[in-house]
Order: sequence, then structure tokens, then C-alpha cells
Amino acid sequence: MPRCKYLAFCSLFLLLGHVLVKASNPWPIAIQALEDKDYLLADSLFADIITEFPSRPEAHLYRAQSRYWLKDYEQALYHLSLANPPSQQMGRAEILRAYCHYNLGEVDKARFIMEDIVVHYEELRDSARAFLVSYHREEENFSQAHALLSGRLEDKPRAYVFAERALVALELGNVQEAIDDFSYAIDLDSQQAEYYWRRAILYGEGGEYDKAIADYDKAIALDKNNDVLWRNRAIEALSAKRHKKALHDLEKLIKRYPNDLEVLKALFYCYYALKHYEQACNIYDTIEQIDPNNALLTQYDRNELLSSTFFQRFVNLLQRIYQVLRAEWMIWTPLVFLLTLIAYGIKMRRRKHQAA
Repeated sequence: MPRCKYLAFCSLFLLLGHVLVKASNPWPIAIQALEDKDYLLADSLFADIITEFPSRPEAHLYRAQSRYWLKDYEQALYHLSLANPPSQQMGRAEILRAYCHYNLGEVDKARFIMEDIVVHYEELRDSARAFLVSYHREEENFSQAHALLSGRLEDKPRAYVFAERALVALELGNVQEAIDDFSYAIDLDSQQAEYYWRRAILYGEGGEYDKAIADYDKAIALDKNNDVLWRNRAIEALSAKRHKKALHDLEKLIKRYPNDLEVLKALFYCYYALKHYEQACNIYDTIEQIDPNNALLTQYDRNELLSSTFFQRFVNLLQRIYQVLRAEWMIWTPLVFLLTLIAYGIKMRRRKHQAA
């Protein structure tokens, strides 16, 4: 029994010693706080470490990170100047230095550092090139941005990089290249509605309405609640004179936006093209209520719409009669023949009566 108590006491003593040692060593706690993005705690702990051990350069390196995330970029640069990172961390320290200068408005300093990283740190080359692409796009140096993006794609093809190069190609006026790059992006990642959307816009601007509609179909399948996609598809369908398809999208949109003049006008044109004059007349009245000076009201006359509505009803009636006669010709043919015989008989009787 005393032996058990001794063992239990020793275990408790060792455990307490471990806890005290851990509590007296804030380093692992500070590292964990930094990983957990608790930057205030991490910064406080690294400050204590630096106070106790001012000659520990790695503490300055980690505190530079916490100061950066707390948006104290000057202090971050100060601690970077006191850090002496090992070779495997040198590149990341330089990237941090570049972003500090960038956020302080010292953009050229940041660019020079990133250009040096591209040359000397292969594992960080892609990150540095991504920064430089943004820099050159802001400076409207699109040729240089395009070259950097091409380099990133040679190293590793990725859908979002193809999509970004497509946007740069557009700035350079290369529409077909932009379409090709969006196509490559879709091949690598077919679940991004934005890629189909952007390619559809380019197809539509080039008059390839059916291709644009096909891309909007795919984009809407991926993002059903994006009303802009429905609106754009309706516009392309109208341009392609596919009025029934446009009508499907416009009738959906008008339920959500009953006072949207652009949707109302498109819906009017659609009804008018489909010879749905009564619905077109109703839309005409709605537009007049919302905007009495709308140009559409001067292009079309309401009385003509009403007369077209009456005439269309009459035409529809004749068409229905014709369709019934055509469908039931086996019944109507004998009946017409019988009526013809009766009429002929009556006519002959009248002639005999007149002769007598």
C-alpha cells in the first residue's frame, strides 16, 4: 500500500512538473495561437519572449507575422529586420516583407522584392508571379501580365489562371484567345458558372447567339437563382429570334420584377413577335402606367394592337374550324355529299314545276 501511494505521488509530481514547464514556456502556445489566427494572443506572447530573450531572431520573425495580420506593417518590417530566418524560411520572409511595403503604399519596393523571388525561390515563384500579375494589371501593363500568366500556366495549368488570362486577353483585344482560355478553364473545371457566363457574353457579342444560349443553359444549371443569367439568356434568345425560349425566361423574371421596364419591353417585343397581341396590349398598358413617356409607346399604337387582337381572334377561329374539318373529314365528306344531293333534288323539282 505505501508503495502504491509512492508511485501515485511520483506520477502526480511529474505531471505537475510538466504542466509548470509548459506554462513557463509560452513558445508552443504562441505558435498555436498564430496557427489558430488568434493574432492578439500570439503577438502578446511573442512580445514576452522577445523581452526575455531579445537575441532570438526566430521570435522576431514570428512577431513580424502577427504584426502584419494586425495591420501594423511598419512594426512588421522592423521585426523582419531583426530576424535572421533559416534558408528554408528566407523566401517566405521576403514575401512578407514585400506585402508590408505594398500595404504601406511602397508598391515599387514590393515589386522589386517579388521579381527577385521569381528568380531565386522556385517553390514561391507562382505566388510571386500572382502578385506581379495584379501589379501589372493595375498599371495597365497587360502584355507583361499576359506573359506572367502564360508562365504560371506552363508550370501548372489551372482553370482559374486560364480564366484570368482570358480577361487579360480581352484587355489586349484578343477576343478569340479569351474564348479559347475560357474553354480551357471549363475543360479543367466544368462546375464554375462564371466561366460559361463570361464565354456566353463573348459569343453573344460576336453574334453567335445559339452558342451563347447553350452556355447560359449550363451556367443556369449551376446557378439557378442568378437572375442576371436568366435575363442575359432572354436577350440572346430574342437576338436569335427564338421568341418562345425568351418568353420562358421573361415570364419568370416579370414575376420577380413586375415594374422592371427593361423586362417589360422585352416581354412586349416577344409577345408581339409571337402575335400574342392581347398579352402585348396588357404589357403596353403596364409600361404606360409606369413610364408615360417611354419611347415604346410612340413606336406602337394601342388601337392598332386592339384591332390586331380582334383580327387575330378571327384568324384563330377560322384556323380552329379548318383543323376540325380536317381532322373529321370522314364524317364531313358524306354529310356534304348528302347535302349536295338534297340541294340538287330541290333544284330539279323546281324546274319540273316551272315546266308544268
